[in-house]
Amino acid sequence: MALGGGMIGIEQSDSTEISLNCQLPYNLRELSIKSIKLSNPTRWMKLDVFWAQTGDAVFLENYLSLGASRYLSESFMLGIKAGYYHYSLINKEKGSTLLSEIKCSYKLHEHFEIDIYIFNPTGSKISKGENNILLYQSFHIGGLFSTTEKAEWLFEIEKVQQEKLIWHLGFEYVVWNTFILRTGLSANPLKPSWGIGGQIHRLKYSLSENVHPVLGFSSCFTIGYNW
Repeated sequence: MALGGGMIGIEQSDSTEISLNCQLPYNLRELSIKSIKLSNPTRWMKLDVFWAQTGDAVFLENYLSLGASRYLSESFMLGIKAGYYHYSLINKEKGSTLLSEIKCSYKLHEHFEIDIYIFNPTGSKISKGENNILLYQSFHIGGLFSTTEKAEWLFEIEKVQQEKLIWHLGFEYVVWNTFILRTGLSANPLKPSWGIGGQIHRLKYSLSENVHPVLGFSSCFTIGYNW
């Protein structure tokens, strides 16, 4: 969130790590997002297990996914995720679907990387009784550029089916390993964001916030432990 809200800016772990995340969109508890992620690098690939829950008893969503990623060469990484989505309403209405995600990264240079992320490339639809609900696909392309060992820039263009193009910009500066400054910007609409993060021994943390011109502030907190 602090780096402009793009998918490419999500922090990746190079070691075995468990992390907890809580988001509060527009400071509305009924829209809160709680998630847990376990990452485990093996000899051949990195495995991720992810679970997220959104909403409350009125409208509750759950998403569980299993992902695997691997460097196919020194510069090219491919990652694939398969997930199960389920929602339920207070009137006992329910719906579910199987989803997939694809991400690939290519290092053009020691300090420059190009990333592509695709959500729902198969065009899955949510099964709701005898009806199906259209679930949009999204395509993201961008990159990371390190100007120095302590400073990194991020840019991303996002396109969701039948919606306007969104761009994301982010900047991160490592003051110390225990304290990192982050800021970002996204549009449309124009949303500035900011936050801090870092690692203290095996404990990682991050705090972030952004502001929507009409809906107001959203906040996010993540804590992780690696070994």
